[in-house]
Parts: sequence; C-alpha cells; structure tokens
Amino acid sequence: MEFLTGHHPAQKWSLFYAESRPYETTLSRRLSEFVSKGYETILISDNMIGYCLAKKKVDRVFFFYQRVERDTAHCQGGSLLAAVLAKELGIPCYLYPTDYTMPAGDNNHPLCFAGDEIVPRGVKSFVPQVEKVSLSYVSEKW
Repeated sequence: MEFLTGHHPAQKWSLFYAESRPYETTLSRRLSEFVSKGYETILISDNMIGYCLAKKKVDRVFFFYQRVERDTAHCQGGSLLAAVLAKELGIPCYLYPTDYTMPAGDNNHPLCFAGDEIVPRGVKSFVPQVEKVSLSYVSEKW
C-alpha cells in the first residue's frame, strides 16, 4: 500500500481493480485498504480488462509480484493477459513486490464468488495461481 499512497495520491486517482477468483479473501483485504485510504475503487470482472484498456479508461497497470527470476516475474494468475493487452495498447505496466505468498499446488480447486462455489462439484478447473510475466511487458519494477 505504501507504494500507492506515496506515489499516487487518492485525490487524483481512481482504481479499476480486476476481480480475481478464487482469491477473494486477498481481493477483499486489498479493496478495503484502498477504500479506507480514500481511493475511488471500481471492481471490474476479469473479462472487462481488455475493454477498459482499449477504451483508455486505464492509463497504467500495476501488478504485484512474488519474486523475479531472470527475465520473468511471478505474479498472480491473470496478470499475463493484462500485461500482453496493456503492451499491445501502449499502456505502461509497473511491478510492485507483495508480501502475499501465492499458494503453491494444483490448479484444480473450486471457483468461488462471495463465499459460494460457482461451479458444481466434480467440475475440473484450470486457474493458474501464479503466472510468469516476461519483464519485456514491464515499464518499471519497484
């Protein structure tokens, strides 16, 4: 949070925050922090990332990374798509370290929203918990 408050004051910024099932606990914690600091915070669905970028509703993209190895950053699942779209549309991407440890393990877990499973039991899913994002998509790493 310090990176945001230190470099991007609440009075001048609105945040579009892509929902990130199945990470709703982390999402809720981060959104609460943004709202408590005075940021206008707008939650968008993952499938609206491209639309918001293409319509220039977003002028920069921030990713939280767990670690960097050689030329890739280990970011939360969904980051790679946003990075590719942002670069294609000429929108800068910034990497910030996170204290959140993304879970390791399989990607076959129930998808939830607002505490409820949104797919029937027995349905398999592929939801990468960590994605490697090439630093070639990144304008600056903090």
